[in-house]
Amino acid sequence: MESQLQQLKKILTDRTFWIFATLSCLAILHLYSVWKISERVPSLLNFLGWFSIGFLLWKRKFRLRLRGSLTASILGTILILWMIIRHSLGRYYLSKIDVLYGFFPVITCIGLLLVTTGFRRLINYKNEILVATLISLPYASLYNILKPIVNIDAQFLNFMLHYFGFQSIRQGAVIYLQNGAVEIMPSCSSVGPILTMLPFIVVLLSIYPTSKTKQIFIYISTVFLIVFINSIRLFLLAILLNQGDINNFNYWHVGGGAGIFSNLIVFLIGGISYQVLNKSSKYNQDESDKLSSRI
Repeated sequence: MESQLQQLKKILTDRTFWIFATLSCLAILHLYSVWKISERVPSLLNFLGWFSIGFLLWKRKFRLRLRGSLTASILGTILILWMIIRHSLGRYYLSKIDVLYGFFPVITCIGLLLVTTGFRRLINYKNEILVATLISLPYASLYNILKPIVNIDAQFLNFMLHYFGFQSIRQGAVIYLQNGAVEIMPSCSSVGPILTMLPFIVVLLSIYPTSKTKQIFIYISTVFLIVFINSIRLFLLAILLNQGDINNFNYWHVGGGAGIFSNLIVFLIGGISYQVLNKSSKYNQDESDKLSSRI
């Protein structure tokens, strides 16, 4: 019993424990607020974003020692408490969700980093701030930023239909066929998968650091693969809709078929990224061994 109490005391006096406990509470509060106040189920991007922030910080857990200055600690604490109060009382005094409300993840993440690292070391945690910013931006804003990708989806789909002998006319994001029309909505475009995979890529590149050229290659190949695979899915949906096969259309649109394409995207991107980063890691190891042998 005494040993268990000593172990519990050791955990409670560990500063790292309180840092991750605070982060977990902030994540739960944000997800709960999205569910209750926004009246929608938190997206995979929300869950994956918070998990990515926690994972990135866990990699540096031995460096998290509450080293912020007094000014940084006070400012960070004020930012965290301010956003917690806004989120906790938002349903009572906010008539609608304002812009600042959505930036809860990035503001609280910066506040927590100010307390733990201070102003000078804040730049070293740019990946955590990037992911927090990504899940803070409203989907409408992200859609407007990535709206050209929807047009690329439509152009790619129209090209595939023409290549396989279908008569189609494209007007913006709408593809007209002989027996119907397909409109590429934001939820069916490549925007959603791209936003969902970005935190995954950020975490992957933090685990396997590599050159800027290979990082850019991985980001570009990720976008290309998502657009290509999603275009195949849209092509299948367009054919089924043109044939009037509603049952199979629903299966590949919102049923288990949609999950098949999502898993395919994850496996292909993960496989390509692993190959690129694994070769880079082996090359760096070989160079290090050669240098050691010379010394």
